[in-house]
Amino acid sequence: MPIFKYSARDAGGSSVRGELDAPSRKLALRKLSGMKLRPISVSESGLVQEEGKSGSKLGSLFSGSREARARKLDTRVTLPFLTALKELVSCGVQAGDALQLMSARLNDPSQKRLASLLWDDVRQGRSLSEACRKQTAVFDDSMVSLIEAGEATGNLNNVLGRLVSNLEETKEIKSKLSAAMAYPAFLMVVAFGLVLMFLFFLLPRIEGLLTSLGGNLPWSTKLLIGMAELALSYGWLVILLGAIGVVSLLSWRKTNAGRIRFDELLLSIPLLGPFLRDVQVLRMTQVLSLLLENGITMVQSLHMSERSVTNFAMREKFAESRARVTEGSSLSGAFKQTGYFEGMALDIFTVGENTGNVVPGLKQLARQYTERVDKAIKSFIGVTSIGVLLFVFVFVGLVALGIISAVFQLSGSLSG
Repeated sequence: MPIFKYSARDAGGSSVRGELDAPSRKLALRKLSGMKLRPISVSESGLVQEEGKSGSKLGSLFSGSREARARKLDTRVTLPFLTALKELVSCGVQAGDALQLMSARLNDPSQKRLASLLWDDVRQGRSLSEACRKQTAVFDDSMVSLIEAGEATGNLNNVLGRLVSNLEETKEIKSKLSAAMAYPAFLMVVAFGLVLMFLFFLLPRIEGLLTSLGGNLPWSTKLLIGMAELALSYGWLVILLGAIGVVSLLSWRKTNAGRIRFDELLLSIPLLGPFLRDVQVLRMTQVLSLLLENGITMVQSLHMSERSVTNFAMREKFAESRARVTEGSSLSGAFKQTGYFEGMALDIFTVGENTGNVVPGLKQLARQYTERVDKAIKSFIGVTSIGVLLFVFVFVGLVALGIISAVFQLSGSLSG
């Protein structure tokens, strides 16, 4: 049975500390109330009362197994889990009852495991937000804060709905990016495979046949064979140096300074940099509007929405903006210093500040950036596809020219 450490005050107001065993935190609070103690804090010590050697081993095994399962949870569970929870809450089911139902009836093992972990915490007297805060692999700080605000204002259903909508939009953006890269990547793989087949199987046979007949290879064929020999001789060195470079880059990127500098370089890349910036701004404006709409103060909302920004260079700039707002600067003025917002976006912030409500402006800005991101993705798909196709056609054309030239040379040698 778990042991709980408590700090409380007795009837005379004196501070009392101690431990007691109880099946759950809720029952521990009841025991303290029965002892005429007013609890200040009650927390599980992590120890269990001895119930026999085999029982202790079994409890340890169960605890270790539970922790191992919890480590497997990640953000892939977040959207489907919140969607299912939102559907139940929107039907009038209380959050705790919804978690209990989900832990018993969900078919997906990961979602069922998450529901069970959250239900274990909720039935011990914790709130939904407190339970979610423990699952850091699934819920980030901004999500937990939103759920907490929804519980405090009695608006949990709307909060869950907005969270699901934002996660679906993020998922859609990622899906579009994956689709944009899939077709060019497929063309590159096919072209690379064809080139390897021509260079390492077909051309050497033609070269051997022409040499045996005393014919000279045309320049295009010699160029292709030279490229094949160069790849065979030094290809391993190029791969080795590339692997060393990638490992070094990743090691440097793991440092705080390296991560910020690397993200700055990403933002400076033509075409790619502006797109990445717009995606990050879209994510932040969505989270910021959601936080402000649910009663969280501006400074707290800025602090929590910063964590939704995955580009560390931009996150640092937004942190500086938050510091300016804390010192009394306007939101539009603070965001202007980042250099990430255009004049129209800053005007929207200014209008919102003048009217005393920036949420509508943030929602409008999020819609504008959503359209920009969609257009950028479509343009990226078109440009990348055309570029890859041109590269494939040129490269395959050179290979075809070398082969055809060699075939004509071979025909001439045979007829002579």
